[in-house]
Amino acid sequence: MSFINVNEIKIYENQVKEHDILKQIIATRDQEDAFYILDLGDVIKKHRNWLKKMPRVVPHFAVKCNPDPMVIKILAAMNASFDCASQQEIEQVMQYGVTPDKIIFANPTKSPSHIKFAKSVGVDKMTVDNELELFKIKNLFPEAKIIIRFRCDGNSNHPRFISLGVKFGCDPGDEANKLIQFSKNLGLTLHGFSFHVGSSCYDFKAYACGIEICKKLITFAKSIGCKDIKLVDIGGGFPGEIEFQIDELSHIINDAIEEIDPNIQVISEPGRYYVASAFTLASYLHSKKTMLEEKGLRHAYYVNCGVYTGFIEELLNLNSRHPISLFNQPVSDKKYSSTLWGQTCDSYDCIIKDGLLPEFQIGDWLVWSNMGAYTISLSSTFNGFMLPQVHPFIRKSQWQDFCAIIRCDVNN
Repeated sequence: MSFINVNEIKIYENQVKEHDILKQIIATRDQEDAFYILDLGDVIKKHRNWLKKMPRVVPHFAVKCNPDPMVIKILAAMNASFDCASQQEIEQVMQYGVTPDKIIFANPTKSPSHIKFAKSVGVDKMTVDNELELFKIKNLFPEAKIIIRFRCDGNSNHPRFISLGVKFGCDPGDEANKLIQFSKNLGLTLHGFSFHVGSSCYDFKAYACGIEICKKLITFAKSIGCKDIKLVDIGGGFPGEIEFQIDELSHIINDAIEEIDPNIQVISEPGRYYVASAFTLASYLHSKKTMLEEKGLRHAYYVNCGVYTGFIEELLNLNSRHPISLFNQPVSDKKYSSTLWGQTCDSYDCIIKDGLLPEFQIGDWLVWSNMGAYTISLSSTFNGFMLPQVHPFIRKSQWQDFCAIIRCDVNN
């Protein structure tokens, strides 16, 4: 708890709504800059719900999804574990008291200096998916605990789904068996197996498929004398938007891991699940153009955030969010052909290219939900525009519950 400064967190009464919080920030700061509000209670709820629904699966928050310091501090205070992909991410979580045993270096291809750093701080669990990476680790960190990552892509038609198997993961058949044998021949410690079904995967059966492959690989590894298998990592890809409920997925995973040796730890690498719904973005509409086209009026809006400051998924055609006006309710249900641009001079900086929106006015504040995943972490100050500030908050009863969990003084 010593890493959490209560002065950095705004505590509200339980009945206060998010839109009231946004309005208060705008009014008290007299600002035009876009900003996030971070609902820490939502992050805490997600963590507790995971532990309740999947008690055997130890979540390791994927830092790459959202490295906001307050997210890391809150999870660290709850004794959570972390998935790190670089020296910088390891350094970030360890500065908040996270111990090496709660970190997995889950990047299958690592720079030599990063491996040396991991060794120097005692982070010894690391993934590999090829022979040359095993050679590298043998030379730089022979005491490391090796986790072989195999490919297990989900079959999802969801628009936000991203397959990661095109970049990482060995073939789960002969290639995986060869890596098992090779790690043994090198005298390395084979610690376990991992897979990743892909980001925003709604093909929940893919997790069960990956777990079954893990079981087969464990059997093979033990048959050739690898007796130190202690880990199964089911990766990430778990959705985290407001509407997502984890129940169906948890039932599938719990059933799939039931027969795994209880001496083998099962972990996961959720990122989006923890933070997607916890962040809400407010953006100021500073300019507007109206054009008369053959099909009628067309509005072009310009706001002070864009694809370089939060909406990278729109640039990649992975998402299509629509905002609501914070202060001005539409005078009618009529919608107009509209384009919504970001604040830079780049024509790629387009949040909504051709959508139907109610008419907005200059001075409106537009509100966007589900803005916590791969927004802050993929933002830049391109064209000299600063990143939106994050305002963490929590409701009073949630703060009291949190302090009770970590045995802290609610008034400190």
